[in-house]
Amino acid sequence: MNQPLQNEMKQILLFFIVPFFGLSAFSQEAFSLQDAINYSLKNHGSNVIYNNQLENVRLQSKEALSAYLPQVNGNVTLDDNLKRQTTVLPGAMFSQEKDVEVQFGNKYNTNAVIQLDQTIYDQALLYGIKAGLPSKKIAELNLAKNNENLIYNTAAAYTQILILKEQQKLLSANERQYQDLYNITKFRLDKGVARKVDVDRVTVQLNNIKAQINQIQTDIDVANNSLKNAMGLPLNKSLQIEDSLDYNKYLQVANDKINVHQLVEYQLQSQNIALQEIDVKRKQAAYLPTVSAYARYGGQAFGNELGKATTDWVNYSAVGLKVSIPLFSGKRRESQLNQSRLELENQKQNLELNTAQLQLQFQNAGRQLQENITTIGTNKANMDLAKTVYETSQFEYSKGVSTMADLLNADFSYKQAQTNYMTSLLNLVSNRLEYERAKGTITNFINQL
Repeated sequence: MNQPLQNEMKQILLFFIVPFFGLSAFSQEAFSLQDAINYSLKNHGSNVIYNNQLENVRLQSKEALSAYLPQVNGNVTLDDNLKRQTTVLPGAMFSQEKDVEVQFGNKYNTNAVIQLDQTIYDQALLYGIKAGLPSKKIAELNLAKNNENLIYNTAAAYTQILILKEQQKLLSANERQYQDLYNITKFRLDKGVARKVDVDRVTVQLNNIKAQINQIQTDIDVANNSLKNAMGLPLNKSLQIEDSLDYNKYLQVANDKINVHQLVEYQLQSQNIALQEIDVKRKQAAYLPTVSAYARYGGQAFGNELGKATTDWVNYSAVGLKVSIPLFSGKRRESQLNQSRLELENQKQNLELNTAQLQLQFQNAGRQLQENITTIGTNKANMDLAKTVYETSQFEYSKGVSTMADLLNADFSYKQAQTNYMTSLLNLVSNRLEYERAKGTITNFINQL
């Protein structure tokens, strides 16, 4: 094949291959932590529920207000008096000795009426309208609390994957080191300066590391599904995340104090108390009279034949004022009022208890975080030192000035130091998220990462 034809074929292949790989790269674009959280806030099903609750509160407020607006109703009836009621009149009215049985009315009776009712004063309805404001705030706070939970759950699942991948990197490095050690030990065995048991020991350790690598990959896959669930992403969708995260930012903790009144939990309970106070007043208003006005316009048609009962109309109208005075309800109103008062007392008591609990959670999270910061520094230094000791032992063993037992002891210490460091790293990330959630600043903290 001549050179120009080859160049032309390469250009044709590149024309088709480049867009394909470009599309593949685009479809596999990695999610940053902020991307994952934004996706969660937009797509998780729980947000649909809380937004629907917020809309439901708006509709309830509209319903409460409608009770104070004019109510118009129409009614049409057609009666067929199959057997009219008989009334007995004294016979003296007709100059007769016996009483006379008389049936009044016609066989057919049609009545059509339209009535407008307008509430003038009903204190219970007014309190029902006022309840719309705290109800709306409660729905908004529930939505905000759900967003905080989504941010926390997504961030925790995301960072768990990153820490598992850090463990995977350490295991891969250990595998390479042990593969080199196996080659060295096998070479020395071939030269007659090493024992077969030394090769077997290295082989056992190498196989253990490979098994751990397989297990850590399974753990990553499970954690990846947990992240999808936290984000509201279908499990059958692929998900790639960025592998880098600055853990040093988890170490930067200011000596802050908590403002309990700014926490969503505190505000939510406060609004529940406000709503319950309105409910108490509404129950008290049940003892007050209500005043309403009405205007009625209608028409009637009578006849012993159906045609006349639908054509010969006689109109009538009326306006009036109605005052309803509650007198006795069999202790029903009193029982409802006392129940509402007891519920209000319980909510106030719960607010005091939960305020102390929120402060305790913050203080405990702060103490635990400070301990994590100290521990991870110590464990990082120990891991680096153990690595140096292991590498020195490995070098000495390769030169024949150290025994396999010394090398394996150094390796055990190094692996133990790695485990301690990864455990402390996981504790640091988890407790920092707990600390920020307890302080009510988890959103701001995530935005700074």
